[in-house]
Formats: sequence, structure tokens, C-alpha cells
Amino acid sequence: MSEVTVLIIGCGTIGTATARLVLADAKFQHLVVADRDLNRAELLAEQLSGSVSALQLDSLEGEQVARALSGISVVLNTTGPFSRDTLSLMRTVIEAGIPYADVNDDVETLQSVFESEFLDSLAKHRGVGVLPGLGSSPGSTNVMARHLAGRMESVDEVRFYMVNDATYRSEGVWRHRLSLFGEPALLYDEGKWTQYPAMSEYQDVAFPAPWGNIRCYAVGLETVTIPQSMPGLRHASLWRGFSDPATTQMLKCLVDTGFASETPLQIDGVSMTPAAMTAAVLAAGNPGDDLGKRKTDPGSESERLPRQVVVKGIREGRPAELTTTYSFPPGDIALATASSLVVGAGLLVTRELPGTGVFPPEAMDPAPFMWDMESRGVHFKLEDSGSTRT
Repeated sequence: MSEVTVLIIGCGTIGTATARLVLADAKFQHLVVADRDLNRAELLAEQLSGSVSALQLDSLEGEQVARALSGISVVLNTTGPFSRDTLSLMRTVIEAGIPYADVNDDVETLQSVFESEFLDSLAKHRGVGVLPGLGSSPGSTNVMARHLAGRMESVDEVRFYMVNDATYRSEGVWRHRLSLFGEPALLYDEGKWTQYPAMSEYQDVAFPAPWGNIRCYAVGLETVTIPQSMPGLRHASLWRGFSDPATTQMLKCLVDTGFASETPLQIDGVSMTPAAMTAAVLAAGNPGDDLGKRKTDPGSESERLPRQVVVKGIREGRPAELTTTYSFPPGDIALATASSLVVGAGLLVTRELPGTGVFPPEAMDPAPFMWDMESRGVHFKLEDSGSTRT
């Protein structure tokens, strides 16, 4: 196979983690790191060892992107990850006949991508694979759902439970959380999409020791393709909580009182949304603020962030429920996202896909993803119950 050159667009936290994993993978020989800010790209290239070059690139400038694709084998887009500006970039990359993957988790964008017959037809015509939403969630969550569904004869319900790190408090992350928890929750129920008011539905989820019960609220289903990928599915939902209960309570209070609103306000002649102001304040924090600081020993099992995928259906002719709980090493949020993307990149360049076109994460074979996760210290626990949870 000829030498493989990877183009990573976006040199932030996720892009940096992705770059390090690419350089450590023998499937890839060269790396180009690109960012709107050339200094940022050059700084990352200097920090990395190996065959790396830096490039100034605005992903919204189609002609600039097209020129940058010469000699590129696969494009990995790590901008965002919650971005609504990927459709034109995807089209440019696909038209150039280059495989593409990203870590986008914006629900509306993902729906548009997977509903686009044009993008899928274009990818098939150009003979390339496209893997949108291939991060941690969506991404590894979808893959885990497929892994469990593969043990069933039929599936009628899938639930995802995720625990967020209360100490991860950048302004961009808080802005995304306010949007995620502050907008109506989109669930798939009885064969149709249903909206519930923001933070109105919750479950106290029993995670294995040492975590115990964690309150999780229904949020928008980022894994939007699951209902189409599993025929006969009646229910699909995503529930999120925080590692610190005080953060969950604070967020609900902010949502209930309108501080997650994206409606602009005029303040001293300046237009700003309550969500933007709230995110800035929360990210700044206070030196004496203990919010989100978990009272645990560093490196302990309880420092890991648990996630759970529950699949209900029929197994061996009887009702069954399979639950997988998995957790990432503490401090490896970016690595958890980047690892799925890099595994997907390997599948794209070796053409180990069901074919060409646009594919959801759950279309992939779970084996390489789970192997990669385990090699990076992810813990798995599988429970098999014939009874169904209420």
C-alpha cells in the first residue's frame, strides 16, 4: 500500500490528541495539521515528533480546502466538535475523492448529513467512505449499541447513559452543555421522534461500584441514526448526568430560570445571549469555588467517568436485557474522542467498510474499536438479565 498522509483540520484539544494517535499508528506515514490560526498549527507541529507539517486553513473556504487536499489520503475534521458548518467541507473533500471522518455531535447537522441522498451518492460515485459523528458520543456509543444488538435476535429498546466530568469547564464546553440540557429533549418513542421540555425527565441510574446512583436527565439523542439502523426499534434515548451532584443541580436551576436561552439581549448597547454570559462566568470560575471537585483520591476507580448502554429485546426466544458499563481513564476525555476517529481513519484507508458512501458509526465492525478502547485502559463490564428494567 502507498504511503498514507492524514490531514487533521483543527488543532485544539481534540485535534492535538488525534495527531498524537495518528503518529503512533503504523498505518499512517505522514501528517498535516491545519488550523485557521497558522501559529496554532505550527506550534502543534513543533510539539510532535515525526513527519509532520503545518498549514493555515479555513475549513469554510472551499477553494482553500480544495488546494490543501493534494496528496492527502484521508481527512479528519476535529473542529467543534459541536459544529454546524461541516456540510460544505464534506462536499469539497468527497468531490476530491478523499475519505472523510469527523467528531461532530450537533444533532441537526448529523440529521442533515445522514438524510442527504446527494452526499451519499457523491461518495459512492467518487468511491470513498465517509464517517460523520465518529467521536465518543456519537461514535463509540453507537458501536457499543451494535455490539450488544449483535447478541440479540431482535432489539426494541436502546438507552444511553453518560456521566460528564464536572471539572471539564471550558467556555465552549459549557456553552454546549447549556444548549444540550437547555433545549427540548429529543427521544425516539414508539416509532416516532418526540420532544420533552428541557430537563423534565430524569432517571437515577444505578452504576456499578464505586459510582452508585447518578441522576441523569434526558437530552437530545446524538446517536440519531440508531432508529434507522435497528429495524423494529421502539425506543431510543440518551441520558446525561454529572460526576458531581451539585453541578447537576446548578445546571437545572440555570435552565429553569432561563440562563440557557439563546435569545439575544441588549446590554449597554451590546447584543449577548444569556447562554453566552453564563458559559463565560462558569468557565472563569472562582479560586475558592469547589463546584465539581470530586472528593476522591486521584487515579482511583471513581475518578473514571462511567457510561452505560442498555439494549432490550429478544435473545434465545426470550425477553432479555444486556447492559455494558464502560469507563475511560481519568483525564482522557480528548483521547476517548480521538481514538474512535483514528480507528475509523484506519478503516477508511484500508477500505474495511461495508462499501462506499456515508456510514453511521454503528455500521462499523465493533471489534477494532473495542480492541483500541481496551488497549487505552477502558474498563468494560457486561451484565445479562432476562428481566426488563422499569
